[in-house]
Amino acid sequence: MKSEIKLTGLDHCPIQDIVYIEGRGNYSIVFLANKKQIVIAKTLKKFEAQFRLHSFIRIHKSYLINKDNIPAFKARECVEVPTSLGNSLPISRRKLELVRQSFG
Repeated sequence: MKSEIKLTGLDHCPIQDIVYIEGRGNYSIVFLANKKQIVIAKTLKKFEAQFRLHSFIRIHKSYLINKDNIPAFKARECVEVPTSLGNSLPISRRKLELVRQSFG
């Protein structure tokens, strides 16, 4: 059974399709594998709590990533996480050790 999340009043999205979520104050932008972006009036902190049981990890105050959509990389040598969308996201100094342990 696939897990889905209701993102807005109209959108349902399989969780595995979410690459990462970028927080912008009281809003968040959800970046999907199909390169679609959805702006939602929900804080990143609320998403973090909602995805606690899934493969998501907070790598920065502004980014929550889905580990299942991250290509292989050497966490010990990086300060950024590459995404399946072709961009990289910064890892905060505070989260660096947690990210390194998660991607070991």
